[in-house]
Amino acid sequence: MSDVWSLLQRRRRESAGTPLVTFLDAGTGERTELSAVSVENAAAKIANALRDEYDLGPGAAIGLRLPLHWQRSAWCAGAWTAGCVVAPGAVDADLVVTTAAEAASLAGSAERLVVVSLHPFGLPTTESLPLGVDDVTLVVRQQPDAYLFDAPDGSTPAFVSQSGVIDQSALVALALGRGTQWGLEQSGRLLVHDTVAEEDGWLAALAVPLACRASVVLVRGDGDIERVAEQERVTAWAR
Repeated sequence: MSDVWSLLQRRRRESAGTPLVTFLDAGTGERTELSAVSVENAAAKIANALRDEYDLGPGAAIGLRLPLHWQRSAWCAGAWTAGCVVAPGAVDADLVVTTAAEAASLAGSAERLVVVSLHPFGLPTTESLPLGVDDVTLVVRQQPDAYLFDAPDGSTPAFVSQSGVIDQSALVALALGRGTQWGLEQSGRLLVHDTVAEEDGWLAALAVPLACRASVVLVRGDGDIERVAEQERVTAWAR
């Protein structure tokens, strides 16, 4: 399989209820866990919103400015399901997705800007937003649970990597290579801390665990990371 949507569907068929993405704040103890079913549902809703509400088809660039968090995983899943290109950190994209904390500083530089909340349950943001900047949470929630448009394939542009824009087939191969480099095996559990190299942090948020048929633990903030690794039964680290 050479595209993310197919990999996500395979994961749901093989292991629907087990964790795919776990997010932990090492400082506060906040913890969110998403199964393959939850990620597939988020992917479908986000992808439907991108295609229907924002009229963004295959090849459109989505500037994701999100920290290491389960929302990063969800939005990568949605963008790749819609056939869009994930452009980490970009402000000149067809749509820029960021947090409420960063919205004010980007309001003048991004043409189409929306925010997502980092609330553990994905609730809408409670912060005031600049004029013209919307909270995309309600838009996504109103979308159907099933993806309604044509699925991407391996040749669909997917990710702005260090070497340029790569398609989904190359993305999956790159993710599989990273997982192998980190010693991640099938059914293993990968720990990723927010100090990891930027591109690695984006790949590990979703593509690596899907390509390797494993799961990922995204850890943000300072704390006893070794203890977190032990508690989460981690088998590999992204270093």
